[in-house]
Amino acid sequence: MKKTIASIVMSILSCLLLFANGVKDTGSGKLVFWDKSEYVAAYNKASQARFEQFGKEHNIEIEYVIVPPNDLKQKLLAAIEAGNPPDLVVTDDFLGKQFAGMGQLVDIADINSAINFTKAGRDVAYVSNGNYVIPIALLAPGFYIRSDKWEEKGLKLPTTWQELYETAKIVNDPAHDFYALGYPMGDSGGGDAEGMCRAVILAFGGIPVDKNGRVTVNSKETLEALKFIAKLYKEKLCPPSAITWDDMGNNTAFMAGSVGVIQNAASVFSQLKRENPSLYNKTKIMNYPSGPAGSFTLGGGNVICIFKHGKNTAAAKEYVKYFFDKKFYSDLLIQMGGMWQPTIDGVTDNEFWKRPENAGWLASSQNVVPNTYPAPATDLTTKAFSMQLCVKSVQKIVLKNTDPQQALNELEADLKRVLGQ
Repeated sequence: MKKTIASIVMSILSCLLLFANGVKDTGSGKLVFWDKSEYVAAYNKASQARFEQFGKEHNIEIEYVIVPPNDLKQKLLAAIEAGNPPDLVVTDDFLGKQFAGMGQLVDIADINSAINFTKAGRDVAYVSNGNYVIPIALLAPGFYIRSDKWEEKGLKLPTTWQELYETAKIVNDPAHDFYALGYPMGDSGGGDAEGMCRAVILAFGGIPVDKNGRVTVNSKETLEALKFIAKLYKEKLCPPSAITWDDMGNNTAFMAGSVGVIQNAASVFSQLKRENPSLYNKTKIMNYPSGPAGSFTLGGGNVICIFKHGKNTAAAKEYVKYFFDKKFYSDLLIQMGGMWQPTIDGVTDNEFWKRPENAGWLASSQNVVPNTYPAPATDLTTKAFSMQLCVKSVQKIVLKNTDPQQALNELEADLKRVLGQ
């Protein structure tokens, strides 16, 4: 009995000592964080240090695990099946939304109320069934253009799709192994080609699937967009092989200096700076071209998910708020070198984001919409995107000489089949 009383007294004294030193006890149990590995090593180093500091300040045992992105889904499914998921996970928004749709995540409306997320951040994290996904970084693809090639011809850099087409015809030089445009159009499973197709369709005023999830693709606006994309290949403004390129084809071609325009993630820009400084200095990052309906940048982001069957969801929520300390977060973005764009307000008023090489990424990120836009991101709409149905329509027009309206009719039928309409 005396030992029991002594133990209780010691526990009380320990807690009083912790609070006297300003340490906040967040709860019981280990806090487990699975973080996806990043292209820029500085991210995981900074993330782990921040997480460990949180553990010390809050008197909580922590476990930080780095998981390759390609392994993350299967590991999470196995952990859920075993009833032992991590508390926190950082992944891409596509996977995060899948787990939200499966009912595996906690509601984070309180976090949304506590943190001033940007509109683009909220848009990328949006799921139709509630508040479950927390945006920590936008990953806007950039519109890369060889500004030197346009300047050599005395041309202004294009700001619309029509201007891009007209100036590309002037810049194009296949006889010297240079093509103005480097758009991949292979149905290889990647997102570059489908994203480009849908960006043009939206800019022309077409809507593949509307905000209510209804297939609305069959319109004169979409038809004009498909014909526009197809002529970029038919008129050989892109390399002939580009119609079957996968997502690495445009990277390789741009790095080799054989194409003048691509749309891609910031990793290519970082690679240029490191491996080909001369080409880096001739490259400008711009907003996506606009059409009659505006400019649309289809992209995504990294998100935090908190699993409802984790052992310490209360502490997980506290860590998210701790992560978004403005000084830490602003410094982290700078370490990412422009590859991440912010999801919260008040962190871009500094010299880093005013530099020309970074200002383009920031501007592009402010136009980011989810890949399924304006449709909600559901299992079916994301599946339709990943099946690259718009890409396949362009291929039919270019490779099989299918009538564009017939290709559009088939696109409509394919979308309705996938979405069960």
